[in-house]
Amino acid sequence: MMPMLQQIAQTLFAHRLRSLLAIIAIVWGIVSVLVLMALGEGFYQINAKSFSLLMSDTQLAVPEMTSKPWQGLPARRELTFTEPEFRQLENQSAIKTVSVLYRKWEASVTDITGHTLPGYIRGVDNHYVGMRKVKLAPGSRDISMSDLNNHNRVAIIGWQLAQQGNLAIGDKLKVNGIPFLVTGITKQSEGGMSMGYEDSQVIIPSTTFTDLWSDKPSQVMVTPAEGISGVILRQNLLSFFANQKHFDPTDRRAVWIPDFSQDAKFFTALLRGIQLFLGASGAMTLAVGALGVANIMFLSVTERIREIGVRLAIGATPNNILMQFLLEGGMLVAVGTALGIILSYCLVAIMNQVGLPDWLGNPVLTIDAIVMALSVTVVLALLASFFPARRASNLTPVIALSARV
Repeated sequence: MMPMLQQIAQTLFAHRLRSLLAIIAIVWGIVSVLVLMALGEGFYQINAKSFSLLMSDTQLAVPEMTSKPWQGLPARRELTFTEPEFRQLENQSAIKTVSVLYRKWEASVTDITGHTLPGYIRGVDNHYVGMRKVKLAPGSRDISMSDLNNHNRVAIIGWQLAQQGNLAIGDKLKVNGIPFLVTGITKQSEGGMSMGYEDSQVIIPSTTFTDLWSDKPSQVMVTPAEGISGVILRQNLLSFFANQKHFDPTDRRAVWIPDFSQDAKFFTALLRGIQLFLGASGAMTLAVGALGVANIMFLSVTERIREIGVRLAIGATPNNILMQFLLEGGMLVAVGTALGIILSYCLVAIMNQVGLPDWLGNPVLTIDAIVMALSVTVVLALLASFFPARRASNLTPVIALSARV
C-alpha cells in the first residue's frame, strides 16, 4: 500500500497544475458550504433569541371583550380585572409564578430638563424581568421587593429611549413631572427585533404606578407548574377567568390567551429553512467543484492510457488500476477538504472580529456543519473518482498500448 501511495504522490506532483486546480475547486466548495452554514447558524441563533418569549413556557393573558351571551348576561361585555383578582391565580396548582402588568400610553416622559421623550410607562412586579427574559445592560438592577414595598421612584428604561434622551444609569427622568432614578437600561434586542415597542418603555414598580394612576392591570403573565403543558395551562386560565367574570368558558375572545408555541414552531422552521437554503447553496458549489475533480480525473485517464496498458501488461489487475485512481481522486479531495476547513475557520474568525450587522449575528461553525460538509464531500469524491477509475480499470492491455494520446 505504501509504494502505491508514494507513486500516487509522485504522479500528482508531476501534474501539479492539474492537481492544484482540482484542490482549489474542492477548497472553494468546502469554504462555500461551511461559511454559508456558519452565517445561517449565526442568523438562527441571534433571531431565535429575539423570540425568547415565544419559545419560553411563559403564558400571556389579556382581558378583552366577550363575544357570547352567558346565563342572562349579554355579549360584548368589556372585561377588566383588579390586581387582587389576577393574584388569585397564585392559588392555582397549575401555576408557578404570576406577574401582573400595568401600562400607560399617554404618560408624559421627559428628561430632567423637560425635553419630551417618546416613551410609555409599564408598571411591573419583581417577576417581570425574569419571566419576560429582559436583558439588562451591565450595572443595571432589577425591580426588587423593596422597590415595591417602599413605592420607590426607580425606573428601568429601554435602550432606545436611553439613547434618545442621552440617559445613563444613575441619571433621572420625569414621568408626569415626577423625577425617577434610572437604575437599569435594557440591552438592544438581539437580531434587532422587539415586541410591543419595548425599546422605548419606562419600567417602574407597579405600586408606584398605582400611586400615579388608578388604572387597572392591562395583562398578566404566568408560568406553569412542573409537568403542566401549555394546552392545560391555557384551558385552566380560561376556566378561571370565566368563573371569575361569568362568561362562557368556550368564549376564547373574552380573554386573549395566545398560543405562542405555534408561532415559535413557525419561526423556528422559517429560520432553519433559511439556514438549510444557505447550506444547500454551498453544497451546489461543492458539487461543481466535484465535477471539476471528475473532469480532471477523466483527463488523467485519457493522458495515461499507455501507462495503464503497460501496467496491465506486466501483471497489474483491474482492481489495482481502480484502486490507484480512486486513491488519486481521494487524495486530491482530502487535501482540498483539509485546506477548506482551515480556511473556513479563518474566514469565520475574521468575520466575527470585523463584525457583521446585528440582525445577522455572529457566524458559528458547528460540528454538525463540518460533518455535513464532509459527508457531502465523501459522496461527491467517490462519484467523481469512481467513474474515471472504472474506465481505466476496464481498459484491455492491447487497446491501451495501441492508443494514440
